[in-house]
Amino acid sequence: MRYLVFILFLWILNPLKTQLLDTTGGTITIRELSTKKELFIIDFKKVYFQTSKVKVKEKLGTFHVSFKESTSIDGFKIIKYDNQAVVWKKGNKEIQLEIGTNSSGKLELTVSSNVKTNHWHIPFKRKNLEEIYGGGIQFSKYKQYNKSIINLTQENGIGRGGGSISKWTSLVGAKGESYATYCPLTQFTTSLYRSFSWNDYAYSEVKFSDDFISFDIFDQAASFTLSFDESLKEIHAINKPLPYKLPAWALGTILGVQGGSQEVQKKLNSLLKQGVKVNAIWIQDWVGKQPTKFGSRLKWRWQLDKDHYLKFEIFKSELKEKNIKLLGYINPFFAEDGPYVNEGISNGYFISKNGEVIKFKFGGIKGYMIDLFNKDAYNWMKQIIQINLVDAGFSGWMADFAEWYPVREHVKQLINDLKKHNEYPVLWAKLNYEIIIENPAKELFFFNRSGGKKIEQYSSMMWAGDQMVDYTVEDGLGSVFDAYLSASYSGIPIIHSDVGGYTSVKKPLIKNCIRKENLLKDWMLLEAFTPVFRTHEGLLPEDNLQVYSDSSIIQAFKKFSTINHKLIPYFKQLIKERNKTGKPIFREIDHTINGFKTTNPGFCVGKQIMIIHQLEKEDCTSFKNLGWEFVDNLGAIKDKPQEKDKIIVAIKDLSVIIQ
Repeated sequence: MRYLVFILFLWILNPLKTQLLDTTGGTITIRELSTKKELFIIDFKKVYFQTSKVKVKEKLGTFHVSFKESTSIDGFKIIKYDNQAVVWKKGNKEIQLEIGTNSSGKLELTVSSNVKTNHWHIPFKRKNLEEIYGGGIQFSKYKQYNKSIINLTQENGIGRGGGSISKWTSLVGAKGESYATYCPLTQFTTSLYRSFSWNDYAYSEVKFSDDFISFDIFDQAASFTLSFDESLKEIHAINKPLPYKLPAWALGTILGVQGGSQEVQKKLNSLLKQGVKVNAIWIQDWVGKQPTKFGSRLKWRWQLDKDHYLKFEIFKSELKEKNIKLLGYINPFFAEDGPYVNEGISNGYFISKNGEVIKFKFGGIKGYMIDLFNKDAYNWMKQIIQINLVDAGFSGWMADFAEWYPVREHVKQLINDLKKHNEYPVLWAKLNYEIIIENPAKELFFFNRSGGKKIEQYSSMMWAGDQMVDYTVEDGLGSVFDAYLSASYSGIPIIHSDVGGYTSVKKPLIKNCIRKENLLKDWMLLEAFTPVFRTHEGLLPEDNLQVYSDSSIIQAFKKFSTINHKLIPYFKQLIKERNKTGKPIFREIDHTINGFKTTNPGFCVGKQIMIIHQLEKEDCTSFKNLGWEFVDNLGAIKDKPQEKDKIIVAIKDLSVIIQ
């Protein structure tokens, strides 16, 4: 490829800096004009584009996409250039690179072709020791140098391809993969001050090797927004103010209980009598429950089950007297025997294929999925939530699922379906957000697990979905460390996890996984020092230990509930700082604490709380020398952690508040 140098008057971040673009030696290099510093390099010799035959397999909300790689392009020659575009040609095939800036002064780069294509492979050179931050809520390999980011929202599977359970869950096709996430985002920043953003909802894979950041983007063209900022302002700019203000009581103890009016009151009172402060209760089974071959499941009918929750008005008034808010549950599915099904089918409100409404199998349940791309269906769903939750006296709800939007096998629809699949969870969050905004006189909020690009415009609170009730870094308590940091460095709002985890397994002849006391207390310890302290009874409530199970656990729960409540002013200040400056609530330790490093997973909550998954002996000395104290899983302050401790919480200048 012959030599070409020309100057583009680009305003990448600083309007006083122009950029130099050259194509020497088969690469496309963007340099800073004043210093000639290389900012971004595309290895043009390794670029390829094609109409790819993509295959998608799905089971219970977990997807696997496969495609064949192609050979690199060769023999293309530059035939045209100016200050906005470069064109390469080989025969009748052309590749065009267009370049410019957006309203924020960032570089916009688009690569397209005159040949019909749906797959672009574009490798950027990776710089030495360049670490990656972001990519959405990533549960695995956050700090690993070589990894992948897959832009496909999906269920995580059980075990996420690792741990002690995956060899069993793989037999039923539900083990998941390490790259699986409910909320991927097509953006990341790096430790060398570079940021990348690309096609919003298109299916894409980004592979990080020693030498390259390689993008496989399945769209008609590949579009990038690139920036370089040594001040770290780019990382902070990602964290926009929360889209709506959370109610004051949302930062407090939210007790997840179920079982009907009498059972819920019994569980609640057992804690209140011991002095536990409860801000809200979350009853996911307000719609009732039903037995299935997979265990007890909720009735996705979206009306109150009056037999399950007897004398509901009295139940609500008793909660109001205790100043306890009520939360519910909703998702985009409709059980086939529900009261809204006939109306939904007759009006075309459910997702269909070839003109026929699709009946989904949800694991013991069959039913339909609302088509949020249909504006009438979208508004109908809003009305259902308004009537049955908001108008019925609920102050908030879990907005579950949204990862199941179907992908057709035919190649002509598949690429577009993948886009819609990734956009669907964002529409689901938008729908719930609009209900909050349309009821300004009421203190409402929702929390969701799935999302995609622009999710930060609609959600003020997310949760990390379904973790195993164990310590594994793949899918248990250990996995939330990666999730919290990657979310924070992706612009995602406040995130939390179920205290105690969710996914339990109790099956003959395979390894069981049931919540144990130490795990429950360790999870309380972790979440008490974060803004949201919400419990969950888990997939198998009768088999799992609960926060109300015995006096020892109740006392630990009381202690951590009290700690969390005392820390609310601290958390409010962190949220205020995030809204104003963009500094994430959960932060990298080495970005926050001077003079301390650890190889174990960990993060800071502001500057005065540090949480680490286990701790090396030599790290303990570093902590103490820097003036930190430790809190154990009974809530007691210690000079140093014990070797058996799996969750380490260190605090600085907070002991007076906590004691």
